[in-house]
Amino acid sequence: MPPLGQTSDELRIVAWCKREGDAVAAGETLLEVETDKATLEVEAALAGTLLRIVHGEGQTVQAGAVIAYVGEPGEEVSAEAPAKVQAAPAVRRLAQERGVDLAQVTGSGPGGRVERADVLALAEEGSPGEPVSRHRRALAARLGRSAAIPQFTVGVTVDMTAAAALVAGEQGVTYTHVLLQAIAKALRVHPDLNRLWLEDGPRLRGLERADVGLAVAGEETLLVVTIPEPDGLPLSELAAEVERAAAEARAGRISERYRGPAAVTLSNLGMVGVDRFTAVLDPDQTAILAAGRVAERPAVVAGALRTQPQLELALTVDHRVADGFAAGAFLAAIRDALQG
Repeated sequence: MPPLGQTSDELRIVAWCKREGDAVAAGETLLEVETDKATLEVEAALAGTLLRIVHGEGQTVQAGAVIAYVGEPGEEVSAEAPAKVQAAPAVRRLAQERGVDLAQVTGSGPGGRVERADVLALAEEGSPGEPVSRHRRALAARLGRSAAIPQFTVGVTVDMTAAAALVAGEQGVTYTHVLLQAIAKALRVHPDLNRLWLEDGPRLRGLERADVGLAVAGEETLLVVTIPEPDGLPLSELAAEVERAAAEARAGRISERYRGPAAVTLSNLGMVGVDRFTAVLDPDQTAILAAGRVAERPAVVAGALRTQPQLELALTVDHRVADGFAAGAFLAAIRDALQG
């Protein structure tokens, strides 16, 4: 199983597109899997015959686990035992008492380990009350991980006069597209924010590209797609790129192009009339920028009181990666890019 998600190493097999004995071409869709974000297609890495399927539809496995064998017709392969679910003995006893199949539990602990709360949450689904979707459970687990990260928020008010002119001059262009470009430009000036904290070590992983995440709201889901280097495209082309990525997210099928790593994500609630908010940090990223609506507000300009289009931004940052000064400088660079 390849590591398809940037947020979780656990994947659930939705459907096999090939059966044992079928011929397989390299690059051909072999199966569909579900992450905590979306349903994705897994392509065959090589050509041959599908000799044995180790993990069937509905099973949840870790990235790196053997899920099937592809080889020459008649080639001998050994049966592979199902992936062992990580859980403490007490948690296993609890699952047995509550009649919960551990293989069907999404673990919220380190490395996908099933915790007591995970078992209880699944057991409660059968009791009176509104059932919680798998995506909502995965989101809740991620929020729990986020709460354990030391983080802080810095804010700034931006004069959006120049940005408003850009939006007005391009059909289909919105403030989201202008913000994505501004974040990418700021990442190039401040590569110390374009890094990810990795628990193994721990260590910091620097990202070479100025890719930017974008939060996309779907039905019962909140997904993040990665927009490749938004400052490298004209605004009109960027608008089309974002539309494609958002459509894939809402359909629950994010292609490889839009699921690469990104250090910073944009969450824009301006379109629903929100003035300001603080976004929750994705535990596998470094920062998230919360953007409210652009509104005409009074401001003192050249000693005179007048109105101007203003935007309030709040940047929430992983304190393990950056301190307040670095975060403030990065946010100032975003403001400068927006103000022209």
